[in-house]
Amino acid sequence: MNRLGGAFARMGLAVLMTGAAAGARAQILPRILLVVGSPAGGGYDANARLVARHLGPLLPGAPGVVVQDMPGAGSLIAANWLANSAPRDGTAIAILPNATIFEAMLGNANAHFDARRLNMLGSANESTAVAAVWRTAPFTRAQEFLEREILVGSSAATSNNSVLPNLLNSLLHTKFKVVNGYPGGSGVDLALERGEVQAAVGADYDLMKVTRRDWLREGKVRILLQASLTRHRDLPDVPTVFDLVSPENRDVLQLLMARQTYGGLFIAPPDTLAPILAMLRAGFEKMFAEPDFLADAAQADMTIHASNAPQIEATLGRLLASPPEVIARATAELRRLDPQ
Repeated sequence: MNRLGGAFARMGLAVLMTGAAAGARAQILPRILLVVGSPAGGGYDANARLVARHLGPLLPGAPGVVVQDMPGAGSLIAANWLANSAPRDGTAIAILPNATIFEAMLGNANAHFDARRLNMLGSANESTAVAAVWRTAPFTRAQEFLEREILVGSSAATSNNSVLPNLLNSLLHTKFKVVNGYPGGSGVDLALERGEVQAAVGADYDLMKVTRRDWLREGKVRILLQASLTRHRDLPDVPTVFDLVSPENRDVLQLLMARQTYGGLFIAPPDTLAPILAMLRAGFEKMFAEPDFLADAAQADMTIHASNAPQIEATLGRLLASPPEVIARATAELRRLDPQ
């Protein structure tokens, strides 16, 4: 090799070594911003703060994890920020409702992201959406939802606590009258306590056990219906929506219910560097098995049924590949609820 060739070879080796060192340094994160797509005080916020207490020490450099609530438009503000504005270097992640991920596929023009490009990190629990009726409301059976009107509180037209009862009105012929405009799930909870509405439809049961444990302990609410594919282990005698649906609507209802499989998805932005993504995923998977994390969750009455990134991506992949006719019907239902 001549002298010039040797110089280029040494230069190339130096560049490679510098790049490798930079890659290693890139995996040491100074701080992670964990954005919550719903208001403070709700279940997703509680979930995020639990993770914030335990994730950092399991990552190289033990970065601090700072929680920031970014509510609005049924979590679409946070989802759009994550997909389009958040840094791709691992310093910003988010927790979003599972249903939000499907908004673009199901025709919501305000969802400016491709769900297939979002990077799943993990989920701490499964989701069982329920219809919770305040104890003074004259409803004791799910069948009564089909027979007379009941006032249901909601935060926004695109929120699960509005979309779900309206979908059930269409597919099950329930008579939920949805009152939008309350500030997040916590605002709906206060409306229930004040008697402004009679029920909340779409609240996650496991998260309710955390944020409103006194409701369940003192019998302030009655859980009359589960909007889920299977019964929750705590609610073996409470019917699911599939006990009330007619055969012709079952397939589209299955898609719309399956998108609620997880009780909050932790997600990194598109195009996150591969080493950073691998590090974050490993951190979440290790955290979900950590005794301190599980003890902290148990202390707060939080039920942990963790799923790792490959499990979530496999589930979401099946749903995103649903038959076109089923997606079209589900899209039509959602567009009817929010024609914009």
